[in-house]
Amino acid sequence: MNSTNTTPYTISDWPNAAAAVLMITNTCIGFFFNFLIITSFFTDKKQKTSFNLVCVFRSINNVAIIFILTIVYIPAIIIGESIYHPMVETVLLTTAMNLKVYNEFQSIYLSINRLVAIYFPLKYNFLFGIKLTLAFHFIYYLDRVRNVTFENIDRYKDSKFMLFSVKHLAYGGVFVTPDGIFYWSLGLLIFPFFVNIFTFARLYYLKRKTNQNAANFKDIKKNMALFFQIIFQDSLFFISVAFTMKMNMLIDHRFYSFFSQTFLWQSIHVIDGIIMLLFNEGLSRKKRVTSIEASKKHTSTAGPVIQTPTIVT
Repeated sequence: MNSTNTTPYTISDWPNAAAAVLMITNTCIGFFFNFLIITSFFTDKKQKTSFNLVCVFRSINNVAIIFILTIVYIPAIIIGESIYHPMVETVLLTTAMNLKVYNEFQSIYLSINRLVAIYFPLKYNFLFGIKLTLAFHFIYYLDRVRNVTFENIDRYKDSKFMLFSVKHLAYGGVFVTPDGIFYWSLGLLIFPFFVNIFTFARLYYLKRKTNQNAANFKDIKKNMALFFQIIFQDSLFFISVAFTMKMNMLIDHRFYSFFSQTFLWQSIHVIDGIIMLLFNEGLSRKKRVTSIEASKKHTSTAGPVIQTPTIVT
């Protein structure tokens, strides 16, 4: 076992108890929403688009990160010490960090994806088809494996472990480039933002130009929804890094360090899954159909049948 504190902090302390409840609740919610995204892609043929495939990889990463934080943090929070060897815990946490970075790189990929879809629709399937999207993500997974491997070799040689501190209810250790991570996250927020400005300008122009009764107005509305989805997702990573790197010392209390570093990290991957679900056209369509069928059933059993106008979805 690895102990990173001298004073016993266990589930009997209120910060530990509150942290355990919040993390377990977050885990259940995060698993539910992200697994919905994954299963819908494989069970609904209409979901099989390159954009949705990117969301599937993002959800898989979210599930992996939430799972790692659960198996590392919660046992330590409850019993007051880690159950893992320092090197094993370091590998787990650096893997979670790299998957977090992976998701943020996807923001650039998605912003360019939408830009090409709006400005060069005839080239979209050639540049962002499902096979090419799959190949790109496979290569990038290999790059993350390479990064985790070499980073942990160096950490093992120098004994610079990344461990969960029960005292602070947050991970601690030496970052490779702490300031670099912050500025990198800022860059990964700004670059997609400017790309998305061009996308939004084109969408706004097309929406004003296109009559609402035209056939392609539905596609414009869909692209607008995907645009706002990307904007929301882009902000999550930077918020987490900002609290972890720059705002984690605003309040000198164990529960605040838990909130700013641990809970926010886990929460962005829960919120990310919720955002993808809210903007998922297929799942939203199923919800509307279910609501309409339930309404019709209720009408037919509760009283006389009243003919209603056709609902266009």
